Amino acid sequence: MKVDLHIHTTFSDGRLTPAEVVKISHEMGLRAIAITDHDTVEGIPYAIEESRKYKNIEVIPGIEINTYYSDQEVHILGYFIEYNNVELKKKLSDLLQKRIERTRKITEKLIQLGINITFEEIKSRAQGPSIGRPHVARALIDKGYANSIEDAFDKFLNPGRPAYVPRYKITPFDAVDIIKLSNGIPVLAHPGLLGKKQIINELIDYGIMGIEVYHKDHNMEQVKYYMNIASEKKLLMTGGSDSHGETPLLLGTLDIPREFVLELKYEKNKCCM
Repeated sequence: MKVDLHIHTTFSDGRLTPAEVVKISHEMGLRAIAITDHDTVEGIPYAIEESRKYKNIEVIPGIEINTYYSDQEVHILGYFIEYNNVELKKKLSDLLQKRIERTRKITEKLIQLGINITFEEIKSRAQGPSIGRPHVARALIDKGYANSIEDAFDKFLNPGRPAYVPRYKITPFDAVDIIKLSNGIPVLAHPGLLGKKQIINELIDYGIMGIEVYHKDHNMEQVKYYMNIASEKKLLMTGGSDSHGETPLLLGTLDIPREFVLELKYEKNKCCM
């Protein structure tokens, strides 16, 4: 059974709608997928609704929360979250407002640089409520100020570049709390991308329940390394493509063991109901 437990949609910085993700996943023979948009759960109901058209695909409600620790970005995934939880939605609404404020400030800096761009033009690139630098980058490409997402970030949006605005920062520990608040299972995303590894042990001590072992940016040596950590620390293992609807499409390209989904379900039923 093919599964993919890390997928983004147009409700954050992906290019495919939730319905398109489900349809393509079904066509590829995936049996379980997790919608893990950045800091929002608004796309989940659309994915679940689309999945009802098919017999053999399960949509796992998830999220990926962006956090900072010791001046590095750390992402925390949440699985089987109760996405209609009132407290969760309040926390995410606060994060969304901070994202919007940041994007407005980026827009102001770009205008000061002589770039002909408006916040409304940037917002139109986001089909969902969440908005961020990737949408700014796409607007810059469309208006001829950059050749690619990477070019836009290199020229304007990365730290040290003229339109950079620091993100509102919450900690990985805050994210673990937010996910547990909604009776979800918190998992450390793509640990191989972390520069400072001490956060892994700190999160384990704090109560994170899993670690993303398979990821598009993990080589096999890293996969084995994080599997060993998970086994030693009795953590759940997950994996996913981290697909954003790019070309060529990454969705469903990793060989993720079906057992990961079964173990997530078992843990959800044991601890988080």
